[in-house]
Amino acid sequence: MRKNLTLVTPGPVKIPSIIHEYLVNPPCNYHRQEGFGVMFDENQRDLKQLMGIKDPAAFFITNLLASGTGTNEATMRAMAVLGKGLILRNGFFGQRLVDQCTRTGIEHDVFDSPDDRPLDVAALNDFLASNASKYKWAYFVSHETRATLKNPLEQIGQTLKKHGLVVGADCVSSMFAYKLDLEDAQLDFAVATTSKALMAVPGIGFVLCRHTVMAALKAAGKADAYYLDLVGEYEKQKKERAPRFGQPVELHAAVRAACIHLMQVGIENHHKRIQSQMLELIHYLKGLGVTALLEDKYRSNVVVNFTLPAGLEYTEFQTLMAREGFYVLYGLIEDPSMFQLCTMGDLTDLDLAGLKAAFNKVLRDRTRAVA
Repeated sequence: MRKNLTLVTPGPVKIPSIIHEYLVNPPCNYHRQEGFGVMFDENQRDLKQLMGIKDPAAFFITNLLASGTGTNEATMRAMAVLGKGLILRNGFFGQRLVDQCTRTGIEHDVFDSPDDRPLDVAALNDFLASNASKYKWAYFVSHETRATLKNPLEQIGQTLKKHGLVVGADCVSSMFAYKLDLEDAQLDFAVATTSKALMAVPGIGFVLCRHTVMAALKAAGKADAYYLDLVGEYEKQKKERAPRFGQPVELHAAVRAACIHLMQVGIENHHKRIQSQMLELIHYLKGLGVTALLEDKYRSNVVVNFTLPAGLEYTEFQTLMAREGFYVLYGLIEDPSMFQLCTMGDLTDLDLAGLKAAFNKVLRDRTRAVA
């Protein structure tokens, strides 16, 4: 039997064994069954707890059959009925939000900030003060995965809300990976997916929706989306505990399994494991002459980019790492001199030992070959 490579990527990730079990033998086998409704309610309860929500009655998690990109698009299209929006851009995924708004005709402006440091909250505040009442909503990226940059979620959200905006955030690679205070950030929408630190399988996008804002969107008028109609999906799921259109039961079962696993492990322990494993890898690679990019204070230590030794490019490096049993992602797409590591997945001490041995072999053998 072919052995899959161990993933040290920011989604999909290596998943716990319980996920496999629930995929093969889900608690029900059709999305209109009562058993699906029970599973749906259990996932609502546990996901809100894992997200750190203190007032669960104020929110509802709408499930979309989409990636993080698709789920962000659904959310922005829903918000667009309120009027002109503001997209905050300081990296690759902020640019993707801009591209989505441009392609779908969503009226928006862009606030830019440098892509090698967290978004400048003071500059954002000044910008909004000089553009009073121009915008109705804003959207930003919590964690810029490509640059491995952690934005100050709570301060950004508070600043936007201070200026009277409805606030949405792409939390795709930060949710469940490190502590977020979504309520302190005053978010109205927070997007996450099943494929990252939740450690389920790709396929479902979550939108944490504030009930009061969903009512305002419904009152403002119908959005132009059909399949990606967030308000329509929210209304249906809230009433019937099931999606408008068919969604694979197996994907929802994988979410159930992931919730069970993380509730048993403890979300704080999950956060600590992700951080400690990455710090261990940073230290080990430094001993091999491979250094992490970005200043410590800017990194999430969930996903980190590293510079490869001179003369070794990503494509060759990944080929060599695959021979040792690991799949390692590129860093910045246009730069072959770097690679990226992520410890979101269900990595064990044995996995980490094997990864270190692979780095030692590949990097030392390559250094000797060049010499």
